[in-house]
Amino acid sequence: MTTGYLHVRSFIAVVILAAFALSAAGCWWSREKPKVSDGGAETSDSQAPAIALKPSLWLAPSMTGASLSYTNACGEPSIVSISGVLTEIVPAKLGQAFSGLLLHEGEGQAGGEDSFIEIGLGSKRVDLVVPRQTPGTYPARVTLGVEAALLAEDGAPLFHAKLQGVGHGEVEVTGQSCEVKGLEPIVRQAVETVGDSLFKQVTGADRIREYAQQRAAARSKAPAAKAPDAAIPGVQSPHAGAAMGGGAVFNQLAPPPAFPHSTALAFLAILRDESQDHMIEPGEPLTIEVEVKNEGEVEARNVEVVVGGNGPLAAHFPSTIPIGDVRPGEIKYVSVTKPITDLKGEPRGELMLSVRSLTPLDPPPHPKQFALVVKTDKGVEDTEALKIDRPPAPLSLSKQTKAVVIAIGVGAFRDERVPHVKYAERDAEAMATYLRTIAAIPDHRVRLLVDRYALKQDIEETFDEWLPKQVDAATVVYIFFAGRALVDGATGSVSLVPFDGNITSTRRLYPVRRMQEVLSRLPMQRAIMMFDVSLDPSPGANPATTPHADWGEGADEEKDHVMWMVGNRGLQEAHAYESAKHGLFTYSLLRGLQGLADIDRDGTVAAGELCTYARNEVIHVSRKQFGNPQRPLCSPPPGQGAVVRIHPMARGNNPKSSDAVKKAAPAEETPAPTSPLLDVGPKL
Repeated sequence: MTTGYLHVRSFIAVVILAAFALSAAGCWWSREKPKVSDGGAETSDSQAPAIALKPSLWLAPSMTGASLSYTNACGEPSIVSISGVLTEIVPAKLGQAFSGLLLHEGEGQAGGEDSFIEIGLGSKRVDLVVPRQTPGTYPARVTLGVEAALLAEDGAPLFHAKLQGVGHGEVEVTGQSCEVKGLEPIVRQAVETVGDSLFKQVTGADRIREYAQQRAAARSKAPAAKAPDAAIPGVQSPHAGAAMGGGAVFNQLAPPPAFPHSTALAFLAILRDESQDHMIEPGEPLTIEVEVKNEGEVEARNVEVVVGGNGPLAAHFPSTIPIGDVRPGEIKYVSVTKPITDLKGEPRGELMLSVRSLTPLDPPPHPKQFALVVKTDKGVEDTEALKIDRPPAPLSLSKQTKAVVIAIGVGAFRDERVPHVKYAERDAEAMATYLRTIAAIPDHRVRLLVDRYALKQDIEETFDEWLPKQVDAATVVYIFFAGRALVDGATGSVSLVPFDGNITSTRRLYPVRRMQEVLSRLPMQRAIMMFDVSLDPSPGANPATTPHADWGEGADEEKDHVMWMVGNRGLQEAHAYESAKHGLFTYSLLRGLQGLADIDRDGTVAAGELCTYARNEVIHVSRKQFGNPQRPLCSPPPGQGAVVRIHPMARGNNPKSSDAVKKAAPAEETPAPTSPLLDVGPKL
């Protein structure tokens, strides 16, 4: 979905079904609009008075040319147009909010517009699984995302919202036909939902009503203006007599100088708690620091930081933090500090920061997500969770500025049939925090994708586009994944299940092999892979004959520079460690990174030591607590000259004797004696 304000003059072409608007608009409003008062504003006994504005409505090409893609009953890609229902319903719903609405078309402006509404279509999706040429009815869901902005006459932003509408229903396949029937009513339901949400948010926006009152006050002091001829109640179209000859009319307006072309912004964000332990205590000040740089060629106007989040933490900060105009090449910095007084018993706080501008942004900056643990007094379990979520001290005083962290956690799925993976989101957040803190990795080199922000396209963009821009020959890449994966019944190849994936269709999965191919092309120093996964067989595969998951272990091209730590070798659900509120394997990795994995007690936790420690802990705890052993994988194993196994991961802090720990470790996983670890691997 496009981020930032949609601007009226950035739309190159706008399609308006003019004849339809003239013939049908009056019908919409005669059927749905409330009464018009003597002053021109609409009133109703069941809703607030209509806003006394007549905005000019601009529909982006993404609306006027919209279509949905799906797979038909023959397994072939199909398309259904949704532009008609969008251009019918959305203007109709909006028209109820104002005293008039101008459908903008033709060359030039009608003159006298008091505001502008810009609407574009973002995400669009059909969730539908139809067996090949099998008659019957099947559930379907259509999801549409719409972004809308309302601007004052001078271009100042008054309103901005991203909305989502969902339609549910059933489709039908008859006989041997490829046709899927019944999708159109589901689309209409989704659009109706979006339209209703847009109407409610617009009518409830105080800034819009305040602006309308200011306009009304200004008009009352000025000479009365003559009303335009042939005005259509609710929906009006400027130049109606000249421009409407039947069929579509295209707007050929070029962007005027006052509204520049798109630009590019980059931003860094840091969230600091006063104690710097990533835990929030009552009354503790929390600081948001944001640095924005204009990397484009035109000025970014009215830049703002948007503060959001899933929990009550976001309520402590203003919803937007102004940055102002940012010239090309200019860097601006803003800082906001607020004491955190009450999080209403929440176990953690979440913030999401994004940047928007009145000037269109291309590409849109990726939002930054932060999670902090909230200190509570809720017994032993919460104490254990708080203890493990506190990252250890850095490995050394120098920064690992060339390192990169990609942490992905998918525990919930769009398809409700996919089993939930408990604590996957928390696992990814905790591991990202640990790795960033231990190696002092800059925030902008950490990419965190969780749940609905871990779509297949998000994962693809991260590995195909973002990661290659970050690496060079000195880069260490840390990749963590918590969630669900499928194992191919014939080859054993593994595919990750993203938020929009499912376990019945391989098309919606992200193959691990694709990730490996990306890594093989990069000029990196080494990669540390940590996967806490529940493994299922691929669709139609027999679990009894499905081979072991193939993680690429033993490949000659990988053994010197790629370390795999996988929490589950077989087809089974990965266990959760409830007292710490983490996956069992993730919890063991975090404990190891706190220093307990320093098996030879030389002051450093090496990658091989970390995996050996986590492997032994998982086997022991799963056998004792669940009676269902879970056996992790460490690859490459010791004794193969794999330098990656002695890559330093954390400071050692092992209170047990070295001999006792070594005796507890299985022989095949005992690391060979090594030289001092701080002299190996990346120079910290």
